[in-house]
Amino acid sequence: MRLLNEASQSVTPTHGSDQVPAPVPVKLVVTPATDSVVTKKSAEREDVERLDANNRIPSWDPFDRSCLSRDLFDTIGDKWAMLILLSIQDGPLRNGEIREKVQGISPKVLTQRLGVLVEDGLVTRTSHHQIPPRVDYELTELGETVIEPLQSVYEWTVSHMDEVMDVRRKTRKRQTRAS
Repeated sequence: MRLLNEASQSVTPTHGSDQVPAPVPVKLVVTPATDSVVTKKSAEREDVERLDANNRIPSWDPFDRSCLSRDLFDTIGDKWAMLILLSIQDGPLRNGEIREKVQGISPKVLTQRLGVLVEDGLVTRTSHHQIPPRVDYELTELGETVIEPLQSVYEWTVSHMDEVMDVRRKTRKRQTRAS
């Protein structure tokens, strides 16, 4: 289920001219979820949309510690999620094909990350009812929009890795001499 938080803001004057926000009454409206599959991550995170006094969702700001957009920021910033998304940018792949492209990822982590990417609407999971069973993973339209920024991060990483390695070596040498 998804909870919608309707809050009204009021300010109560206190000591002199200082104004302190009064406690905000909260009305929770319960609506049915659009997907009956509950993953561990969805159960752990708060599926709460904060509405302002005009019933509008405030702008998202990952710098705000209470902003739910941090969850998506965390998802797309995860190295495994980035590599999974980049691996399926040219078309649907099966779990094993993704694991071959994304070397070093464990089957458990791949399954977890794919579940989160499906849950966030970046990837679709298509199960083909055949023998042997086949499941394909493919970018959604929303998932396709994140490929360009991820491709830029990938290209920046590859083109600047030599410089980063030089700095790391110099830093280690200084630390070794200082100890």
